[in-house]
Amino acid sequence: MPYINNDGDTRLNNFPTEPKMYVAQSTSTDLNRNYLTIGIVGLVLVVGSILIAVAVS
Repeated sequence: MPYINNDGDTRLNNFPTEPKMYVAQSTSTDLNRNYLTIGIVGLVLVVGSILIAVAVS
């Protein structure tokens, strides 16, 4: 059972195991360019939807 201590006791261990920590790597220029492209496309879609809603109403 994963909840029993390794001491041999039958006490429950309610503390979760902590994940191993790591340092995040910086993003590459290609990935940053992809984020910028996705942001611009999303902005165009939102602004276009708003303009269509205003034109129809």
